[in-house]
Amino acid sequence: MTAIRGLCEAILKEVSTQKQATEQSRAHGILGYIALRLGSVHDAERHLRAAIHILSWDLGDIAGSTRQQRRLAVVFKNLGRYHQARFECERAIELADLHGLERESQANRQNLAIVLVKMGKLDEASKVFDELSTRIEAPSDARIGLRLTLARANYFRMIGQLGKALELLTSALETIREQQLSREEAIALEYMGDCYFARKEIRKAHQYFERALAIADDIAPDGDVVPELCQRIGEVMIHLGDANAAMVSCERGLRVARNASDRYEECATHRVYAMAHEAAGNPRKALRIADEGIELARRYEIPYELARALAWAGEMRSRSVDLEEQSLGRRQLWEARGVFEQMGLTQSAGSLDCLLGLEPMRDTANDQALADDISGLDRSALRVGIVTSNEKVSEAVQILQSVASSQIPVLITGESGVGKELLAQALHQMSTRRKGPFVPVNCGAISVNLLDSEFFGHERGAFTGAVTSREGLLVSADKGTLFLDEVGDLPLQVQAALLRVLETGEVRAVGRDDVRRVDIRIVAATNAGLENLVSRSQFRQDLFYRLNGIRITVPPLREREEDIRTLFRFFWSQISATAKKRLKIDDTVESLLCAYHWPGNVRELRHEVARVVALAPDGSSIGSDAFLPQLKRRDVGSLRREHERREETSGERLQIVMALRAHRGNKAEAARSLGGMKRTTLIYKIERLGIRPDEYQVKD
Repeated sequence: MTAIRGLCEAILKEVSTQKQATEQSRAHGILGYIALRLGSVHDAERHLRAAIHILSWDLGDIAGSTRQQRRLAVVFKNLGRYHQARFECERAIELADLHGLERESQANRQNLAIVLVKMGKLDEASKVFDELSTRIEAPSDARIGLRLTLARANYFRMIGQLGKALELLTSALETIREQQLSREEAIALEYMGDCYFARKEIRKAHQYFERALAIADDIAPDGDVVPELCQRIGEVMIHLGDANAAMVSCERGLRVARNASDRYEECATHRVYAMAHEAAGNPRKALRIADEGIELARRYEIPYELARALAWAGEMRSRSVDLEEQSLGRRQLWEARGVFEQMGLTQSAGSLDCLLGLEPMRDTANDQALADDISGLDRSALRVGIVTSNEKVSEAVQILQSVASSQIPVLITGESGVGKELLAQALHQMSTRRKGPFVPVNCGAISVNLLDSEFFGHERGAFTGAVTSREGLLVSADKGTLFLDEVGDLPLQVQAALLRVLETGEVRAVGRDDVRRVDIRIVAATNAGLENLVSRSQFRQDLFYRLNGIRITVPPLREREEDIRTLFRFFWSQISATAKKRLKIDDTVESLLCAYHWPGNVRELRHEVARVVALAPDGSSIGSDAFLPQLKRRDVGSLRREHERREETSGERLQIVMALRAHRGNKAEAARSLGGMKRTTLIYKIERLGIRPDEYQVKD
């Protein structure tokens, strides 16, 4: 191949002086192909770009141009530039279909499927594979058909369908050997080894990998197949107990991958190289190497290898005696699980549940059906009972995952009905306290006279009516989580006592002299601004700082249109199934629901769905007129305009309250600060917007 390369370079030099476009394009194409096979991806890109330019603009050869574009997509794939590779594939497919170039259309679609698998977009890859299968009865090129079979087999291997993968590979290998296609034979043997490795048949996998490497060394010792096989042989050697051989294999794989700028295999090999160092008794270096691989996977957006590296590093750290390392490990395990879920690899995600201490998932089939029905559903959040497609809510769940293993208090803010208690329960489930009690307390629903008794417990005879001794809520939550809902409603005297418990861990029941030590985690929630209560001396500042360790803000439902649709479908499916009714929904229903402002948030939406299902006859079709009977206008456009006006009014109200608070209730000063507004105008707005004095008056 080196001799051919030298000959082509000599030809290119000669034809460049003679301006022979056809020969120039041919020479650039061959040099690009050779550079690609030898792993010189930057040279490959340069030559292929030149070939595409000449073929497109000088010769008008669309078939030749799309062929070189396909090779260029492979270059970008090897460089880890997957979005660019996808763009080149889709552009070439469009051109090939437009000009009726079936062979190039098939080949570029196959490349697109491989790129999508590398990007972790397995659902999209599956659709491309299915399209190819239905579109092509017999491939226009035998090699294209074989490569398609290999790509499909690798896809089936990744999603855990090993039997189907082996069936395809066994059939393909026979044809490959008949046609003496060495590169394809090495790849087929590699994928077969992967299947046997997944089945824990380690020695059999090793045999296949070694045979594949021998072929790859013979055809291209620095080619793109070599690092793949070195990484796999390294992992096999770890399982066979030879850590040194594993390191040698990984070091070769890393060297070839870096020389070829093969980012995917460079990233994948880091994980195995780290495993080899850990097996050799060097755990610190192992974690450092794993973290380098994680950083590479993030940089080049390689989700599959990112999840695998995170899962290994997370499991390693979770066994550490260092609490900070344990916390980081748990965060990595949760992130790995989330990535697997997003890719649709539920089996891989489920394999981490034991490490995270999660119970087996309930109604897996129903949850999977829900995930398939709703685009954008956060599968990781669904695992802990949070149904959302909203980015901000997903971020909140991710933050909770990262702090779940720590003891830091969490404050959840948001309007009533947005699901603050669900988030608190999710945090408890994700934490190391999950086997302990979760004790929810509505601070505004407890009688003021009984608050001390409710929180701290009491001894028999401590007060009139205390006929038996009773443990308080704090003792009940020992070794678990205490959820203080509407914490802003706590009276000041209870706030002081609660602060002492948080600082000392000691509880004294009413009527007792001795104290009891408790170990609890506080999660507080409020729909009021605690800072405002602090400024008005209605909430202790020191307690506020103690509770405000990690702050999570849940946006109201009216700001999460995607969640209105998601939650409506979830509640409708759940409630109609419970009621054993088969009901059809009109297409206009979701538009109406999204235009409504939902003052009661998720709670109101659930109750509205339950009401409609309860009243609907079985088998009926439900239109938008069945929902929200309190609305006078059914026009979606007018509802949206009303919703926008309400948002503007809400912003104006907040601005006026803040100005009044800043000027300690002085309306003249507040009016001047609001752009020179008249005092009488401000008074009118205060009355129109229903602003109460206790919202802005500050106590000294």
